[in-house]
This record gives sequence, C-alpha cells and structure tokens, in this order.
Amino acid sequence: MRVYLTGFMASGKSTVGPKAAARLGQPFLDLDRLITAHDGRSIPTIFAEDGEEHFRTLETEMLRRTAETGDLVVALGGGALVDDDNRAFAREHGLVVYLQVPVDTILERVADDATERPLLQDDAGHPLPQDERRTRIEEMLDARRPSYEAAHCTIDANRPVETVVTDLVQAVTDHPVS
Repeated sequence: MRVYLTGFMASGKSTVGPKAAARLGQPFLDLDRLITAHDGRSIPTIFAEDGEEHFRTLETEMLRRTAETGDLVVALGGGALVDDDNRAFAREHGLVVYLQVPVDTILERVADDATERPLLQDDAGHPLPQDERRTRIEEMLDARRPSYEAAHCTIDANRPVETVVTDLVQAVTDHPVS
C-alpha cells in the first residue's frame, strides 16, 4: 500500500516516515528530496529563482510519479494537498495520513532551520522574526487545515517519534486501501 504523510512543515513527516516504512517493510520517499534531485536545485533556490507556483508544478509532477511504484511511504510537502487534484490523487492512490501538531511545536521545530524554509522568510530571503513567524504559521495552518483534514486518518504527532510510528503502522493495518 502507498501511504502519503501530510501535515504542516515540521510535523514529523520526514522523521516518522522512514521509521514507519522500515517497520512496514516498504521503501520511503521524501517528495521534497525527489523534487530537488529532479530539478538539481534546493527548494529555497527554486522558490527564489522561479517562485512558489513553479515549485508546486514540480511537486504535482513528482506526486504523480509515486503511482508508478508499488508499496511505499511518501512524506509530502506541507502544501502538496492544498491543490484539489493532488488531494484527490493521493486519496485515490493510497492511504493519506495527517500528522497533526500544534503551532507551538511547529515553532520549536523550525527555530533553527528557518533559512531552509522559504515560506518562513521575508521577500529578501531572511528568516521572519519570531512573532511574524508565528502569525505566518497560524495563517497558513488555518488555510491548509481543510486539506489536511481530508486525510483518511489523523495522528497526533506531538508525542515521541516511536509512539507516532507505532500509531502510523497501526493506521495502515486498520485502514486497508487498495
């Protein structure tokens, strides 16, 4: 079974995904890494040089490629399922699992890597101050929440990684999707 992990940035998709994939005996794929390997540039560079729209086009293209493989666990980008077609595609081709975390946890997790997260930067590419970062995260999370909540199931990812992995493996067992 293909398992698509969705959730806001720093929700744990790229941390939980490989561990769950190993327990399930499936390969793991990070969609953002697939995009950078395909394009040859980092995500911040893609955003800076070509904009978010171009990045989303690449994201859609790489998402479609996941259907060409067998069983795997895929960590999606935080905005991948905002697009209606992408959301429908993921739901049709696998089990979509939302890793849910509160804003405070997101802020803690992105504190040291805001320079790698274009959506938490100003127009000049500098990390936003903490108060502006919180506001940006809250606004984006509110806008994306309906996309995340369209997942087949939701897991509280504000817990130890191994607990989240165990719940994810159980969700795959409990929600067979062909």
